[in-house]
Amino acid sequence: MPDPPSDTVAAPGDLILDAVLDAAASLIVVVDTKGGLVYWNHACERLSGYTAEELGGSEPVLELIPEEHRGAAFSIVDALARGESPVVTEVPWRTRSGELRLIQWSSTGLTGPDGEITHVVGTGIDVTERRRLEGELRHLADHDALTGLINRRRFEEELERHLMHGRRYGMAGALLVLDLDGFKAVNDEHGHRAGDDVLRAVARALLRRLRESDIVARIGGDEFAVLLPQAGPEDAEKVCQALERAIPEDVPTPGDHRIEISVGFAAFAEGVTSIDEIMTAADASMYDVKAGRPRTRP
Repeated sequence: MPDPPSDTVAAPGDLILDAVLDAAASLIVVVDTKGGLVYWNHACERLSGYTAEELGGSEPVLELIPEEHRGAAFSIVDALARGESPVVTEVPWRTRSGELRLIQWSSTGLTGPDGEITHVVGTGIDVTERRRLEGELRHLADHDALTGLINRRRFEEELERHLMHGRRYGMAGALLVLDLDGFKAVNDEHGHRAGDDVLRAVARALLRRLRESDIVARIGGDEFAVLLPQAGPEDAEKVCQALERAIPEDVPTPGDHRIEISVGFAAFAEGVTSIDEIMTAADASMYDVKAGRPRTRP
């Protein structure tokens, strides 16, 4: 709150309120509907690096917000005008040091005699680290720790999403299942560290050889899977053949070992009702290849 004029004495209650607001760990800001600063507590100063006096101008608080996010700040006023209260939103701040911090605001409005919003009172907390940790946890839940590819659970979610899309708009795409040949010998003779190196090299090779739109996963052990959106059977067959040639060239192995792959596929088609059905078909195709039989083309 602004300091009282020098020729008056502040009421004890005002002094106490000022002390409470400035001691608060939360960010507390009061602005007018154009972003003009009315109140800025010490927590805001500590986080932003700016004092209230330094934030001059008619829209000082908005200047802390990256331009592409300022619409979110103005939407708070619109939501309050519609009767929503409090309005909770997350808006980034750029500090004096240039660091971007994500602030979660809970905002309420102050109205004038005509009932119109005149000021916005925002109470904020810095959720930057919380959101970063949440992102890391989501990544760990969705990805294979060794290769960085998505894991089986996440891959099956992508398959289910693709299948639902196909039911509505028509089936397209193919599922590839890949199994490494010769991997057990590397593990047995050179240890799991060498085996891990091979798995990481296979993952890199798949990402390098496939399109950005293709979805690649490690679904267990030395087994990988690829979803080829919009690919037909002929396209899937060409990809299978290309990977069978490329992986032995791209993946270094210790000693005189050679890693090859067996690749099977199943194309999405009308009548496919579940991801289990298409996974089973792709597995069967892959095992035909592993057994030396022609690749089944479901």
